[in-house]
Amino acid sequence: MSSSRPEEGASAPAGRSPLPEPAGSVRVVLVSGPDEAFLLDLGRVLVSERLAACVNVLPSVSSVYRWAGVVEEADEALALVKTTSDRLEALTAQVRRLHPYDEPEVIALPVVGGSPSYLTWVIDGLGG
Repeated sequence: MSSSRPEEGASAPAGRSPLPEPAGSVRVVLVSGPDEAFLLDLGRVLVSERLAACVNVLPSVSSVYRWAGVVEEADEALALVKTTSDRLEALTAQVRRLHPYDEPEVIALPVVGGSPSYLTWVIDGLGG
């Protein structure tokens, strides 16, 4: 699978507009946690340290996973963290430092479209 993006000014696939650079660097990071309160606290740290521009917390998700060879189920919360590719390594390290789980979920997804002004706001919120 190719991960290349169109060159600036190049035609985008049908139905998509190319993202203005550097808006293509925006990432949405999924971070699950034990509860809403923990993820709100984590979000405050990440935003205060300019590792994230915005953190949305979904207070209740049900998770099914295999841990230590056993299928488990848990009630958790989920954070949607908006950041950029250049902040991702530091964000991941901070989540791992503060998170109570042995192996916290930190999954970064590339943004392939969206409001150019919002994507610019994300970048500006991280100090450009």
